[in-house]
Amino acid sequence: MHTGVVSASDKDPVWKYLWVKKNEPEIFQKIHKWLDVKEAIIARMTGRFVRSRDSAFTMLLLDKNDSIARYSLPLIRSLGIDESHLPEIVESTDKVGGLLPEIAVELGLREGTSVFAGGGDSSLSSVGAGCVAPGDTHIYMGTSGWASTVTDKKITDTQAMIASVVGVQPGLYNYFAELETAGKCLEWVRDHLALDEINIYLTKVSVSEIPECEYVSLYDYLSEVISTAPSGSGGVIFTPWLHGNRCPFEDSNARGMFFNIGLESGKTELIRAVVEGVCYHMRWFIEMIKTKIEVKAPIRFVGGGALSRVTAGILADILQLPIETIDDPQNFGAVGAALLVAVGCGELENLNQAKNVIQVTGIYAPNPAAKKVHDRNFEVFKKLYKTNRTAFHSLNSIIER
Repeated sequence: MHTGVVSASDKDPVWKYLWVKKNEPEIFQKIHKWLDVKEAIIARMTGRFVRSRDSAFTMLLLDKNDSIARYSLPLIRSLGIDESHLPEIVESTDKVGGLLPEIAVELGLREGTSVFAGGGDSSLSSVGAGCVAPGDTHIYMGTSGWASTVTDKKITDTQAMIASVVGVQPGLYNYFAELETAGKCLEWVRDHLALDEINIYLTKVSVSEIPECEYVSLYDYLSEVISTAPSGSGGVIFTPWLHGNRCPFEDSNARGMFFNIGLESGKTELIRAVVEGVCYHMRWFIEMIKTKIEVKAPIRFVGGGALSRVTAGILADILQLPIETIDDPQNFGAVGAALLVAVGCGELENLNQAKNVIQVTGIYAPNPAAKKVHDRNFEVFKKLYKTNRTAFHSLNSIIER
């Protein structure tokens, strides 16, 4: 194997590139360079066509000997990829160029302002969370979700669909497991369980607009409500696969469901089950990661989900590991990008210093009393996909006409 990884998913970039080549030849003929969104913006700002090393890795075309960043030419030629479409590879902390005059005017910035290569979300997330040494682990809950552990080993688990992703620190990787829908599940709860169209359960009015309301948003209100429900949601289990799933199994036909609803199950239990379901999936990630590399505690928790103290506490209870949150956790990626620039400008010696820059603002210890019920629910949770896989395919597979 020339790259040490494999494009096993139909969502991987190379198959999209080849699809355009086959199905949209008129567009394919116009291609100058194959860029990601970040690099397309850099090209507009500077006139240079590049990819940061971590961005180039996402193409899954890098030579596995990564002492020098370069594409695997044997693989590229065997796939029928035009070599002229591949941009120059640079390091994330490299200054790519200066802001072009016309772009400077458009953005209201100074001409020649330094533009750096930067990194992708999975790379910047670790840095922005302050996870910069092997074993450092963070969990992200935003629209999607993931668990990522820093490692110095190149590992690919094709069965669990988890792999070491090139990071922005030389010689280090992020062992990365992703969930399609995390915070998106809570958004679904907001729209379909809290804000009922028929207005039976809750008046359709912004919670924050109620006089003397102590809640900042409906999410804040929901967090307070589910804190009154028992750990384990009365045995109700939710699977957070509203748009299929990536790992530890990949199946675009998998879907979310509430399992084990009884007459005593109320809306509060259902809403809490959604949050717990996302956390159970994160526990599954951590369990799979631990089979390959060390996971150090505490776990850093970032993303919009980390704004909720209740969610952070539930995550600690389900993982039975201490959880740390940081200031402004939803903007951790931007913080990671800023730290890259600081290194590029010489303000920081290296990214190892991120640990000293990112301050912990919250610590959540697991409740030992919740362990038994979450251990029980988690074992059931892991069986629900295998038990229902055939039904998912029957209901959700595209029927050929």
